[in-house]
Amino acid sequence: MDNGKDNSRPKRPVWRPVLAAIIVLAAVVGGYLYVDYNHTLGDEVRATYVGRESCIECHQAEADLFHGSHHDLAMDVASEETVLAKFDGTKIPHYGVTSTVFRQGDKFMVNTEGPDGDMQDFEVKYVFGVEPLQQYMVELRRDPDAKEDEVGQLQVLRLSWDTERKRWFYLTPPDVDEKIESTDPLHWTGITQRWNTSCAECHSTNLERNYDARTGHFHTTFSEIDVSCEACHGPGSLHVELAQNKGLFWDKQHGYGLAKLKTASNVPQVEACAPCHSRRTGLCNGFRPGERFDDFFACQVLADQIYQDDGQIRDEDYVYGSFIQSKMYHQGIRCTDCHDPHSAKLKYDDNRLCTSCHQHPAGKYDSVNHHHHEMGTPGASCVECHMPSTTYMDVDPRRDHSLRVPRPDMSVKYGTPNACTACHIDKSKLDPADQEGLKQYLDWLIQAELGNPAVGAELKRVDQQMLDAVNQWYGGATGAPVKTRYYEQLAQAKTSAEEGPALMMELALDATAPAIFRATALQALGQDTSQQSLETAIEATRESDAKVVSAALPRIDTAIARILERATSATELQKQLEPLVEIVNQLTDHPFRRVRISAAAVAAGIPAELRNRWSDADQRRSFEKALQEYKESLLLENDRPRNHLMLGSLYELMNQSQQAIDAYRAAIRLDPHFAGPRTNLAALLESNARQMDREMRSSGNQVSVAQLKQITEQIQKLLQEAVELRKQEHELLATDVRRSRDLPNTHALLYRFAMSCYLQNELDKTEEYLLAAHEQAPDIPQYLLALSTYYRQTGDYPQAVKFVNQLLKIDDQNPGYRNLAKELSVELESVPAQPDEK
Repeated sequence: MDNGKDNSRPKRPVWRPVLAAIIVLAAVVGGYLYVDYNHTLGDEVRATYVGRESCIECHQAEADLFHGSHHDLAMDVASEETVLAKFDGTKIPHYGVTSTVFRQGDKFMVNTEGPDGDMQDFEVKYVFGVEPLQQYMVELRRDPDAKEDEVGQLQVLRLSWDTERKRWFYLTPPDVDEKIESTDPLHWTGITQRWNTSCAECHSTNLERNYDARTGHFHTTFSEIDVSCEACHGPGSLHVELAQNKGLFWDKQHGYGLAKLKTASNVPQVEACAPCHSRRTGLCNGFRPGERFDDFFACQVLADQIYQDDGQIRDEDYVYGSFIQSKMYHQGIRCTDCHDPHSAKLKYDDNRLCTSCHQHPAGKYDSVNHHHHEMGTPGASCVECHMPSTTYMDVDPRRDHSLRVPRPDMSVKYGTPNACTACHIDKSKLDPADQEGLKQYLDWLIQAELGNPAVGAELKRVDQQMLDAVNQWYGGATGAPVKTRYYEQLAQAKTSAEEGPALMMELALDATAPAIFRATALQALGQDTSQQSLETAIEATRESDAKVVSAALPRIDTAIARILERATSATELQKQLEPLVEIVNQLTDHPFRRVRISAAAVAAGIPAELRNRWSDADQRRSFEKALQEYKESLLLENDRPRNHLMLGSLYELMNQSQQAIDAYRAAIRLDPHFAGPRTNLAALLESNARQMDREMRSSGNQVSVAQLKQITEQIQKLLQEAVELRKQEHELLATDVRRSRDLPNTHALLYRFAMSCYLQNELDKTEEYLLAAHEQAPDIPQYLLALSTYYRQTGDYPQAVKFVNQLLKIDDQNPGYRNLAKELSVELESVPAQPDEK
């Protein structure tokens, strides 16, 4: 019925089901996204190595850059494609040996002097590097039961190929200009040239050394033979798994499943490169990029034989030790700002490498107005002035990465290098006789140190000429200023005997100085005996940087040893020692492994009774844990004799005599030509013999005649072995001293040799080398005491008094020095006056 009204039922709005569908879909998608976002592989999962082929599928562009890079070609199996040298019968003479390189079918062969001194044929199994030189490796020893993927003992030949000049050359060790005997560690068959020990870790990926100390065999393995993707990014299995999940999000906990190198801080990336680009000691196995460097390695501080007095490179430092000195590093610059991360090549080969970041007003730096040299010449190149190079391995120039302003003013004051003199020095200004051996600037510096008057005078002349030019160009401003004052602080401290300790203390606590400078200063104070240096070290232990804290501990160790030696009462011992023990105890629980290990080494020298008396249960557990970490760090490189030497010293500190003897014998067995363990072993055997003698004498009639005879024979056997060990050590030290004649600051070696000469009754040499050690380090009490004692025993009392007086100037409260001075005074008065010679 039509009544004018619409009686039909109202229609449901069409948007409602659509909205409902959207809500349901959103809930499903949201749930999925929530689950996907919060998905994680968990805490327990640990990435493993999967190889570059797993990377290339998604990262072809990066793989193309990597292909053919120095990292890609770090090591390879010897083949027609990889061997660059000519094995064509070429004969290579070197120090009376003539080696021949040749082919034997598909094999690359060399006839040269073997480990027994005889000429033998060896097959080249692997190539090492690609430019500017390539080296070749021989598998000298292999376990017959080794698996196919295991590598035995590889030795790197000293016969090397110059890839630029296409020639063979014999690579001599630094500062060795003589034939190397086949028994010498520097021989190509010796430990120095052993790939497994010295090279492998940084030329292959995921390397496991696997040295069996029982059999003497290596079972070395790697996941990839060269420096591949996972060497820098870390093992990639988690990344691959996450990528293959096809989710919208990466893992909430593990992120991309790779090392996090692209962070706001430059530290993770720089420390990912540092293990292979630093002079360092390993502390723990298993480092992976993204982890803290100081938990796995102890970087060498600015030691004299590696760095110049102001921190510039002297020997190869592999870059890290220089770079962390620089203002660039402390302003956040990282390796990949200059180097392509995959090809490792420089981003530019000209000044754009620097000016791409230093975009100052036109002409400020990259112009004659700044560098005062003709454009296009070396003097107009940023790196020639701020990153001068030194050539190592005969053909391999390496640049100093401390990126500093040339300082001819410091050269004039302290004899340190500067880039201006390096470029302008000219050996044609010298007589022909003085030009010999001057291949580069470093050779000039070494000859000047050794006292060559002509070389030294020419260096001084050019240094002054360079300083005059700088003063003229820049109005006397050298560009050094306060921001890098630590360069001059260190140089001044190292070259000033009187002001050195005070300057080192100032530098050690200078918060504006790089940690490596502060650590160097603290290490230099290690044997200082002043209260001020001890207070400096104690304050430094409160710092956050592991390098600084660990470098402070040797000074505390010295203080503890002096207190134990000199304390006259239990009250005095507690008052002086307890605060230091407390500091050491706390540091055994430090966040960084490097500090814990250093603290454990100090704590081990404290008698257990005293250490436990001033420690609670937690601290005792921390010490035991840190001590275990220390032992494990020494056994990490169990194929190195020095590690067993250090382990033996640790056992001696802890009164574990037999373990110490075993460790010293292991060091000798590993390298019979390594100097050090024989001295320690001989002293320990003599100590044991004296103890046996005391026990025998105190036993009275409780020991039978047969037992007395047996004990006496044992004592004589120990003493006879000690005599033989000292003779062998003397010969080794003599070789080391001869070879170190061109090295700076060898006073510790000279002192050891002097003491060895004394034990061998070579008194003239004893005096000669004691004086030589003292001349290099005039304020080391140990040398002064040895000289005073020597002259007393040889009857030269005036000289004995002279050196004991120098000891008293250093520490006039030392009871030993004071007693020695009194005794010498009495003895001197009893010596009849000698009549004047007419």
